[in-house]
Amino acid sequence: MKNEPSFEIFHQALTSRIVVLNSIKTALQPVSGSIEILQNACLELGEIVDELGNREVENRYRRFQFSVSIFLLLAQWKQSIRNADSDSQRFLSSAKLKLSELDESLMAEEDALFKGFIDKVNAICNINELESIADLFFRWDLPLLLYSRMKKPPIASYSPRDTGIDQRDKTSVAFVKFDIDGQPAKNFNYLKPGTSYDLTLEVRVSNWPIDATNLLLTPVTVDAREREWLPTFNFKKPDGEEPFILRDTGRAVLEVAHSFGSRPYEFLYAAEFTDSKHNGKVEIIGHRRLLLEGTDIDSNPISGFSHVDKRLIQIRNQLRTLHVINEDDVATVMTVLGGLGNIYAQALKVGMFQEKTSEKDFQDLTFKLLSNRSDIGEKLHSHVEAAGGITDLTFCDIPIELKVEHRKPMLPGDFTKYFDQTASYAIALGKRVGILAVLESSPKTAPLGCVEEDIAVFSHPSGTSSTLVIVVVIRGGFPKPSSYSR
Repeated sequence: MKNEPSFEIFHQALTSRIVVLNSIKTALQPVSGSIEILQNACLELGEIVDELGNREVENRYRRFQFSVSIFLLLAQWKQSIRNADSDSQRFLSSAKLKLSELDESLMAEEDALFKGFIDKVNAICNINELESIADLFFRWDLPLLLYSRMKKPPIASYSPRDTGIDQRDKTSVAFVKFDIDGQPAKNFNYLKPGTSYDLTLEVRVSNWPIDATNLLLTPVTVDAREREWLPTFNFKKPDGEEPFILRDTGRAVLEVAHSFGSRPYEFLYAAEFTDSKHNGKVEIIGHRRLLLEGTDIDSNPISGFSHVDKRLIQIRNQLRTLHVINEDDVATVMTVLGGLGNIYAQALKVGMFQEKTSEKDFQDLTFKLLSNRSDIGEKLHSHVEAAGGITDLTFCDIPIELKVEHRKPMLPGDFTKYFDQTASYAIALGKRVGILAVLESSPKTAPLGCVEEDIAVFSHPSGTSSTLVIVVVIRGGFPKPSSYSR
C-alpha cells in the first residue's frame, strides 16, 4: 500500500529547520537573547525528531539536530568568553564529551558533512573557528519529510481504571534559564549572605499531563535546611496550546555564609506535576543546577578589597573546575593571590608604582609586602633553584615569577612569552600551577585597571599535559587624574 504524505510533519520539520538556521546566524554575534533563541529552536527540532522512525532518512535529521545541540554549546562557549565568565571552557569540554559518547547507530558512511562537523569540533581550540563550523549547517542537505515514518504508538491495554482519555506518552520540562537580579545566572554566582536576591526561572513544558493541575519546581540540596533559602515555583496549567513557556520570580537568600575554603552551595531543581499519575514519564532537560557562592568577604576578607575578593572567588572556582591541581595547592595559590590582590588594589588606589619602576624595586617591594602578611610570613622564599634557574619567589613550592613592562599597557594574555619560564619552575618544584605577576608601569594617557581583566588563568601546554599559569597585571605609571582633562 502506498504511503500517504504527511503534510503536518513536513511543515513542522521544514519550519523548525529554517528557524534553527536563522538562529545559528545570530548565535555567535553579541546580540541579546540570541543564545536563548537558538536553545528554543533546538528544543523544538528535538521534539519533532523524537517522533520520527528509524530509517536512514529520519536519522539524517537526528544527526542534524544532534549537531545543532553541539553547536549550541559552542555558541555558549563564545558568549561565556565574551562576558568574561569564569570556567568558560566547560562548554567546549561538554561539547567534545558528548561527541565522544555519540550513539554509533547515528553514524553513516555516506554522511561526509556530519563526519566533517565532528572532526572540526574535536579539533577546535579557538573561538575564531566557530564561523567555519556554522557555515556547515547551511550546506547540510536534508530530504523533505513528506513521506516520513513516525514512531508507532504503543498498543493500549484495557484497564478497569481506564478513564477513556488517552494520556500523552511523553512530557518534557526544559529549564531554559535562571536570572539573578535580572542577570543570567553563571556557572558560579556570588550572593552576599543575608541579602535578598530576585531569582527568576523560565521553563518550557511540552505535553502537559492531562490529569495534572500544577507544575512544582522545588530546590533539592544535601542539607534539608538549605532548601528554604531558594524559592519553590508553582505554575498552574496555562490556557492555550503547547508548548508552554512559564516564567516566575521568587526570593533567594543565603542565610549562612561558608568559609573561603568550602565549596559553593549547590541546588538542583526537581520538577513534579501535582495530581498526576504520570510523573515517572516526565523528562527533565536543560541546566537546572545552581552553584551559589556564599563566602562573607566583609567579615573574612581575602585581599582587603571587596571588588578584588569577588574576582579571587571566581578564580578559585575556576581552578576547582579544571581539576588539574589538588585542593591543598588551590588553597596555597589563593593565599598568594590574596597578597598580590592587595598589592594590585593599593597600586591603583594610591599610585604605589611610578612610571618605569625597575624590576628590582618591584621584586623588593613585593617580597616585603607579601612577607608582612600573617598567612604568608616566613614561608615566602626568594631565589630558590629550580629547573636549572633561579625563581623570583616561591610560597610552599608555588613559583611566583615577577616581571615588568614599560612600553605600553597590556593585558594578561599579552604575556605568553613568560609562560614557559613560569611553567618550567612549577614542574621542577612538583607543581601544576605557577603565578606570573607583571608590573605594567608604562606611561598612561587614559584611566586603566579592571580586576576582571587584570587577573586571569591560562592553561599552558607542558608536554602531554598542561600547567596552569595565573597572571596578575599590577598597574603603575599613572599621572594625577586631573591631568587627563588638560
